[in-house]
Order: sequence, then structure tokens, then C-alpha cells
Amino acid sequence: MLRPSFSTTMEMRELPAATAETPASLRRRRARLAIELAISNVFGIDTDYLWTGTRGVRDIAEARQVAMYLAHVSCRMSLTEVGAMFGRDRTTVAHACLRVEYRRDNPSFDRALDILGWALPTLVLRIPAHDPASTPAGFEDYEWL
Repeated sequence: MLRPSFSTTMEMRELPAATAETPASLRRRRARLAIELAISNVFGIDTDYLWTGTRGVRDIAEARQVAMYLAHVSCRMSLTEVGAMFGRDRTTVAHACLRVEYRRDNPSFDRALDILGWALPTLVLRIPAHDPASTPAGFEDYEWL
């Protein structure tokens, strides 16, 4: 049986006091906040219900499915990233996206989803901070968070 040395064990336990946030985690956090804002205002549910581990009632489950769909389609996140953000498997996210696509046959739901799909990237998109004086010429000049 291999035993780690005492110094190796102590090095593994020591964590830096202030860890810097990675760009990927910052992007996920900002996308999560934008999704919370958009979905809670449109569906009228408390934001805590979006992130619970259980299905909840039908209205909450449908709002969560729309949130997963928007995170995947509008925020350009992979199914695995969306699943990690919601605490679910990527296949659950794929099922949610499929359910939302089927519901787009309803014109009022489709219009609401179009508006959310436009607003969400606007909330997550930002002008790069390295050159604040420049004015972007096109969509390519923006970066996703």
C-alpha cells in the first residue's frame, strides 16, 4: 500500500487564502446571474427554485428547462457546462432543450423565447476591458463571459 509522505499530505491540505477566479468560472457565474434575472422575471418564480436538486412543481420544472435551453443556445455553453451549472447530467439538459423546442410551436411561447434569447446574451456580453476607449465596430469585438 502506498502512503503519501507527511509533507505531501500537508501541501495538499494547504489552500491559498484568496484563490483567483478563473475566466471559465467567472463566465458561468455571470451567465447564472443573467439567467436567474431573466427567468425569475418572466416566469415569476423564486430564483432558489431554479437550482434545487428536485424537479419541483410543473411550472418550476418548465422554467428550469427554459433556463437550460437559453444557457445552451443563447450563451453558447456546452451541454456538459449547462449540466454542471444546474447540477444535472448533460442528457437531462439535452432532454430539456428538446422539450423547449417542441413547445416553440406555440406562437406566444416562441415570441417570449425569442425576446429572452435576445436579452440574455445582451446581459452576459460585454466589451473587453483591456481597451475601454475603443468603440466596437461589430459583433466580433465583443467577448463572451
